[in-house]
Amino acid sequence: MRLLTIAVAIAAAALVAGCDQHPDKTIKIKGKDGSVTISGSNEHMTVKSDDGKTTVEVNSNSLGNQKLPDFAPVYPGGQIKVSVASQTEGGGVFAFETSDAPENVIAFYKDKAASAGLAEKLNMNANGALTYMAGADDDKKQLQVVATKTGASTNVQVSWAAK
Repeated sequence: MRLLTIAVAIAAAALVAGCDQHPDKTIKIKGKDGSVTISGSNEHMTVKSDDGKTTVEVNSNSLGNQKLPDFAPVYPGGQIKVSVASQTEGGGVFAFETSDAPENVIAFYKDKAASAGLAEKLNMNANGALTYMAGADDDKKQLQVVATKTGASTNVQVSWAAK
């Protein structure tokens, strides 16, 4: 997963650098162990390995084609700011903003995790940043939520894995 994160970061930098010059672009990056194809337009980017084993989507202001598990839905009324998902790895992260309090957001995700049979692993408040983590006993499903009050809104990051 670390290699995948590095590839996504490089791909994002390459596309961002050329966004204003080429609104719809596809590039191929070849390496000694294979290659990836990166395509993007406006606020969406897809990175695919040529062997078909890895697909990652990066979106700003939407979820793109992400299919979220029932224990990690978008919070009602939450405005998506960015999302990254690995369709083949079974995980992702998205960030959103809401006018609701961090405590309400955490309570929502606690309920979703409990309904999916996930056990609480961590629940803490570190200087106003609320963090909640839950997971299945076999570690095949995991959820992490961080909610922080920023001015009149709450910024939230949700990461999940479902193997």
